[in-house]
Amino acid sequence: MKKVGICIGVTKPNKVNFISNQPLRLGQFVCLSYEDEGEDKLLLGMIQKIERENPYLNDGIRTSEQAEEMKQWSKAETSIKGEINILGQIIDVGDEVFLQIPRTPPVPAAEIFEADPELLKKVFGAKSKNFVRIGTLLAEKEEVPVYINIEQIVLRHLAVLAVTGAGKSNTISVLLKKMVELGGTIVVFDFHGEYLKSKLTRNGKNAVNVVQPLINPALLKPKEFASLIGIKQQAYVQFRYFRIAFENLIETLQEEKGEDWQHYIDTSEFLSRLKEEVENLGDNSEDGNEKKRIKGKVRDESLYEVLNKLEDLEQELGHIIKLGVPPLIEEIKPGMVNVFDFSELDEDVADAIAANILRWSLEERKKAVRKGNSLLQYPLLIVIEEAHILAGDKRNTESKYWIARIAREGRKFGLGITVVTQRPKGLDKEILSQMNNMIILKLVEPEDQKHVQRASESLSQELMDYLPSLNPGEGIIIGNMTKIPLLVKIDKAEEKVEGIDLHVVDEWSKILEKQDIKDPLEELENF
Repeated sequence: MKKVGICIGVTKPNKVNFISNQPLRLGQFVCLSYEDEGEDKLLLGMIQKIERENPYLNDGIRTSEQAEEMKQWSKAETSIKGEINILGQIIDVGDEVFLQIPRTPPVPAAEIFEADPELLKKVFGAKSKNFVRIGTLLAEKEEVPVYINIEQIVLRHLAVLAVTGAGKSNTISVLLKKMVELGGTIVVFDFHGEYLKSKLTRNGKNAVNVVQPLINPALLKPKEFASLIGIKQQAYVQFRYFRIAFENLIETLQEEKGEDWQHYIDTSEFLSRLKEEVENLGDNSEDGNEKKRIKGKVRDESLYEVLNKLEDLEQELGHIIKLGVPPLIEEIKPGMVNVFDFSELDEDVADAIAANILRWSLEERKKAVRKGNSLLQYPLLIVIEEAHILAGDKRNTESKYWIARIAREGRKFGLGITVVTQRPKGLDKEILSQMNNMIILKLVEPEDQKHVQRASESLSQELMDYLPSLNPGEGIIIGNMTKIPLLVKIDKAEEKVEGIDLHVVDEWSKILEKQDIKDPLEELENF
């Protein structure tokens, strides 16, 4: 191993300062070697803070000429100083390396060496079939593959955070490909149609199941149905009127037709009778039907608002409302990436559908674990694109409630959540803090960085400061899936979920072709 520096100052069991004359890199792995009480010790550490210093070129220099003069004779005085985060004492057992947390600090003046690539491959290689390759260490000269524990992603959840264009789609593609190759079952809430034409395969066969969200209104909870038609959570009176009318209608239909009443009525008649039930709530006459009575005075404006929303539902969402269709949860195929297409839905409708899927998923996974009989017999990962829409920090939604429930309880039932967003500061901080794994690509906005750091104890300020300078596809990985915070270059996905950016100039050029107009640049060249 090549010696690159020496420890200076006060040492701690988890941290040391160093000095070097070598061009070391942030995120680079090093080994500390020293003898303590007659025993040779070898520790693995990562450089988490680094700076160059020339004591003669200090802030007191007043002119560039003075700086140039000092530069000529003081080059040899330049040194590199920094801080190393100690990851553990290296216990090499042949095919595998363990890291044991040291109880005592390294001795001062311990020597620092470049970490052997073969040692790093053992540390970050696959420990079992649960581990899959995600990329390579960013700061190492030689390629060192990095493997992460897929099981921990499902059990402990994951957040993928980055600005647009930083590589989120590629990162998700790599993860989904690895999961389906292991037989994983995944659900994706797709807000932009990016997954509809994705080519993810297993053994050369298509592994993507696109689901158009046809909704059976009779299978929705009152809150889900109310959200679907646009009744806000704070509109308590509107929701009360809607819930009573909805429950009255279901009870009446069961009395008239029996438990299988959906076979005897179509969607249009169901919605029409639901509107009648709402209208009847305003009738305070004694008709003997207590189900249609409301205590107190009826607020006509709230009643009319519910009726207007139901009429809008028929006009705007009639194509996705269908009585008699099975629950959306039954559309999930095991061993595939199941894409729910939300690209043509507004936020309230997407919230209602997502909440329904999330609720059923948790209920069915509980049944699978406790009773063995379930619509979801296998562990499931739900990937939520544009997660700030469904789980916003300042907006209460039905989905947000179920996402938080799954984040807290899902581990026991093999149900995981992956949130993906380019607006971390817009994501609910409690939900973000429940994501025990994170892949953080380039983040520039300071508020985004602070929001993420508050949610993760593993993210040091030094690593946070590095986020704006990351290139596309480069990121920080932290959490149970890797144990050690890592700077990683994410692999390039061969089967990729594509973004939807249009080639604007190419589209404009079609206008010129249709109108037979010459390109303005050609006109200038011929002038």
